[in-house]
Amino acid sequence: MRIVILTDSLGRPRPDIENNEKTCYEDVYGYKLKTYFGSQHEIELLYIESLDTDDAIFWSQRMVAFREPDLVIYHLGVNDCVPRLFKKGGKSIIFNPIFRKITFDFFLRFMSFFRYFFTKLRRISYVSESDFLTNFKTMINENKKYNSNVKFIAVGIAKSQLHNKRSFSYNNNIDKYNKILEAIFGDFYIDIEPIVDEFGLIFDGVHLSKNAHAKLFEVIKRKIEDY
Repeated sequence: MRIVILTDSLGRPRPDIENNEKTCYEDVYGYKLKTYFGSQHEIELLYIESLDTDDAIFWSQRMVAFREPDLVIYHLGVNDCVPRLFKKGGKSIIFNPIFRKITFDFFLRFMSFFRYFFTKLRRISYVSESDFLTNFKTMINENKKYNSNVKFIAVGIAKSQLHNKRSFSYNNNIDKYNKILEAIFGDFYIDIEPIVDEFGLIFDGVHLSKNAHAKLFEVIKRKIEDY
């Protein structure tokens, strides 16, 4: 069986951080799956930094669907749904290099300091709920063009108490988008919450710890065996 994992930075190793929180390539769940199944299944791990589902449509076609996989594992969504200070690709003067130099980044630092207030006021996310649903359906249908029997697994989005204190409705947004994933993928939606318990996320409150990678590997392994 040919299996392709498409994820954002959640699936990549992080060997460049402190020893107690770093993850080497051998620690990430994608590598563990490749090692465990060996020649039994062909497994590709694809991770693209800051990927949301708007951009994933392009990569899912060229890097996933064109491979005609039998099983696709999607681990996406956090970049779509979390509250933002600015719209994606926004042209705010705050980001102008000259303006930043003149103001010593005061306005950007001011908005970051009062992030909770501004995210409550502006209610911005990169991808709307309706587009999130449409984007996944588009990716699913694109894969089915090349292999009508392709199956799918989706990993849920992890909530964060750290960021829930910094950004208004952070965890509430995640709950909404996870419900969309669960509605699309049914029994092959993986609830991430039991996996990222008290020690499941590293210091940044977003990325998986070594322990969480190991737990997620076990859950996905069982899902693959169910197929």
